Order: sequence, then C-alpha cells, then structure tokens
Amino acid sequence: MKYQVASLKKEMLSDLAALERLCFSVPWSENMFAGELNNPAAMYRVVLCEEKLVAYMGMWLVADEGQITNVAVHPNHRRHGLAKQLIENFIDIAKREELASLTLEVRAGNQPAISLYQHFGFRQVGLRKNYYEGKEDALLMTLFLNEVGQEKGEKQN
Repeated sequence: MKYQVASLKKEMLSDLAALERLCFSVPWSENMFAGELNNPAAMYRVVLCEEKLVAYMGMWLVADEGQITNVAVHPNHRRHGLAKQLIENFIDIAKREELASLTLEVRAGNQPAISLYQHFGFRQVGLRKNYYEGKEDALLMTLFLNEVGQEKGEKQN
C-alpha cells in the first residue's frame, strides 16, 4: 500500500469525522474540525491511501509549545507505521518552528501508544485523574525538543 501525508483540506472533513467516530468513544464532530481549519494555531496532517483518509494527527502551536490534540489510525491500517510517520512529521515541524516542546494526553491504559511516544523521547510529566469520560486517567507526556538526539550522543547546535 502506498501512503501519502498531506495537509487537511475542507473537502476531507466528513471522512475525518467518520474516522474519528470509528476510533474514539467521544469523537470530535465534523463542525469541530471545520472550526480547526479556521484556527490559526491549529495544524492537521492526514495520511491518504489511494486517496482515502486513513489516519490523521492534529496539533495546536501556542507560543513555543506544540499541543498534540488527536492521533487516529483506521483499524485496517494500523501497524503500518502511520502514527510514527505523523509524529516524525510533527517533530520536524516543531524543530523548524523552534518549539521548546510537544505535549499530549494519552489514556493510561493505551500501552501501545505510550510505548510509541516513549520511543520518540516523550516522558510522563503529569497525570490527569478521570480525564476520559470521568473513568480513565490520562498521562500527560512531553517531548522536550532541546533533548532530542542527546540521549544518542548527537551533537546539538
């Protein structure tokens, strides 16, 4: 399968909302995503497979921080490295924009996602009790971009 990363466009909103409903118990609505297209602080990337939207990731850029809002991959396209590709894309954008950090919330029980974020250097910096539907905790995880590469002995400028 051939995958392509692209910016979110208005004509993709209904497909994005359908993916959101498939992946989340409390999904964002199509109108919420439409509002994000008009938000100058918001940035969304989608992954297309044969012109069908199969994954996406959103981020708000505020001051020198990036807040990752949502990450979703269609169940039929998981384990193909799409979330990894999106995270790499956003880390590159964050470096280019000279952000200090990227932060996100993840369900405490979502070990595959937590492992993926840890692979990139995200670490737990907080806990939000009963964050999801008042039932499940969220781990607050941050990637400090000035530390990216240091653990591998790479020289920083």
